[in-house]
Amino acid sequence: MFETEENKWPEIALIGSYPPPYGGISVHLQRLVERMKEDGVDFRLYNTLSKSQQFPYVVSVADSKVMWYLRFCLSHRCKIVHLVSTSWLSRVMFGIMACLRSGKYVLSIHGRSISEKLRSHGLQSRLTRWFLRRMDAVIACNPDIERECIEDIGLDRRKVSMVPAFIPPNLQQAGELPNYVKEFVASHTPRLCAVGWIGSIYKGEEVYGTDMMVELVERLKADYPDIGLILSLNGGDETKIEQFIKNCRRRLSDSMLVIAESLKEVSPVIRDCDVFVRPTNTDGDSVSIREALYLGTPVVSSDAVPRPEECVLFRNRCMDDFEEKVRYALSNLHNLKASVKACKMPDNAGKVLEIYKNLKERAT
Repeated sequence: MFETEENKWPEIALIGSYPPPYGGISVHLQRLVERMKEDGVDFRLYNTLSKSQQFPYVVSVADSKVMWYLRFCLSHRCKIVHLVSTSWLSRVMFGIMACLRSGKYVLSIHGRSISEKLRSHGLQSRLTRWFLRRMDAVIACNPDIERECIEDIGLDRRKVSMVPAFIPPNLQQAGELPNYVKEFVASHTPRLCAVGWIGSIYKGEEVYGTDMMVELVERLKADYPDIGLILSLNGGDETKIEQFIKNCRRRLSDSMLVIAESLKEVSPVIRDCDVFVRPTNTDGDSVSIREALYLGTPVVSSDAVPRPEECVLFRNRCMDDFEEKVRYALSNLHNLKASVKACKMPDNAGKVLEIYKNLKERAT
C-alpha cells in the first residue's frame, strides 16, 4: 500500500523493522508502536525488514524497499519522519529525503554503526557527517554515542537526546514458554540466561560472546553440577547455529539450552533465571540488559560500553574476570536482587513522544 492523497499520510512516519524476526531494534519498535496506539498518536510504521504488518499501524514495504524509499522521498507529507535502522542505504536515502521534502527528520542510532562509518576516512565518513547534520533530532541510545554526535560530529547538543531503547514488556501478552524450556528451567539450578546471535564478528571475536558462555558453564559445573544456561538466539547463519548447538551438546551435555526458534517474548525466560549474562565485545545500549533489570534479574555484563550502574561488570573479553564476576553474583543473589528491584526505569517511550511534541511545536 502507498498513500497518494494528502489526508492519508500519517502525522508521524516511523521507518524500521517490526518482528518477527525479534531483535533489539524490532522489539523497541514493537513496544513503541503499542505505546503510540495507546496514546492515540497519528502514526504509521513502515516495516523495511520483513512482511510482518499490523494494518493500519504497521505496513510492510520490504518487498520493494528501494522503490518505496524513492516514492516516499518524493511525495510524503508527514510532519515527522523517524528512521530507526542501521542500514547504510536507508540512512543515505534518509539524508537525501531531508533535503527534498519538508517536515522534521529524526534518526535513532543503535550500536556502533555510525562510529564505524566515521572512522572509515572516506566517502562513507563524509556522507555520515553530511546526513547527520541534516537531522532535526538525533536519538542516541547510550552516552558514548551522544558524546560522539556532539563532540566528534559537532551537532548542536539541543538536537541530540540520549534515550535508551528499552521499553517495558507487557507480561500479560508474553504468552506461554515452550514445554522444553519449562522443563529445562525446572531441572537446573542455578540458572543463567542470555540472548545473542551466531556469526556476528567484531575485531575478530564473536560479538555476543557465545564462546565465552560455553566456557563459563564448563568452568562452573564442578561447583554447580546442576547449573543451566539458556541462550535465546535472535538469528544467525543456520549452518553455524547447527554447529554451535552440536558443540554445546558435546562439551556441556544438557547444561546449556540453545533456543533457535524466534520467541515472541524472552522476558519470561529472563524472569525465571537467576542471572542474566551479557559478554558482548561491543554493544548499543542493550535492550535485554534493561529488560533483565526491569524484571528483577541481576546482570553480569562486559564493560565494552557504558552499562546501567546496577550491572556487575567484567573486563571485556577477559574469561577469568567473567567467571569471577558470575561466581560473585551467584554467591550474592539475595543482595543483588534487592538492589535490582530498587532501580527505577525511565519512561523511554514517553521521552521519544516528547521529542515528537517539541518538533511539532517548532514546526508551527
